[in-house]
Amino acid sequence: MSTQFKRFFSLDSPKAIKARGFGYLNAINYMAPARLGGVGNLCPHASPGCLALCLGWHSGQAGIVAKDAPDSAMNGARRSRVAKARMFMKDRKAFIGEIQAGIDRARRAAKRQGLKLCVRLNGATDIAWEGLAPQLFADNPDVQFVDYTKSKKRALAHARGQLPANYHLTFSRSEINESDCDEVLQAGGNIAVVFAGQKPEMYRGCYVIDGDESDLRHLDKRGAPGFVVALSPKGSKAKADRSGFVVRSC
Repeated sequence: MSTQFKRFFSLDSPKAIKARGFGYLNAINYMAPARLGGVGNLCPHASPGCLALCLGWHSGQAGIVAKDAPDSAMNGARRSRVAKARMFMKDRKAFIGEIQAGIDRARRAAKRQGLKLCVRLNGATDIAWEGLAPQLFADNPDVQFVDYTKSKKRALAHARGQLPANYHLTFSRSEINESDCDEVLQAGGNIAVVFAGQKPEMYRGCYVIDGDESDLRHLDKRGAPGFVVALSPKGSKAKADRSGFVVRSC
């Protein structure tokens, strides 16, 4: 099939490169987050702190804009992510075709390199793919899918074993959802927390594991209660955050 995006998945981000040390090719789909694509909200559960610091818009190639530039400022990475968001909203069938074509290309690349394939569909969005395109998981049983979400409903469904077996979700803490975090932890789900400075050994009564080693969240320890996946702030905005999104003391 012909495709609009020759390079649909990012395969060479710092997170993706780390995955190779664990035997995986990590393919990540980045789209314009929240309402930045101008076609609707692709992050319906995002907090104000999350929106202000979004890594999909303010770090890496997407974050290379003039200092103090408005969120509307564009560069190549942002234009590509906007184009994806608009295609997703305006031609869903074609977009899911783009995803499958991208998975097929990534699978071939993984095979050439002797690696397993791990796909993250929501690099900077929070779309419930298990309901929107369940065929992606059914048609690619050899692929491990991972994502982060701020949807308590989705996180609890994963903790209870109600999502596709090859789809792993980690709940993301924000400055406004700590009670939801406790509920997910007690159900046996893991939560991701951004910590400034040294990562603690315990948080909210649960053991902490280092999430910066890779983005392969399906390899994390699991139990009941769940584990806290500690991440470091990425990008200048996150490092300077005082909204409460980044935890500065435990």
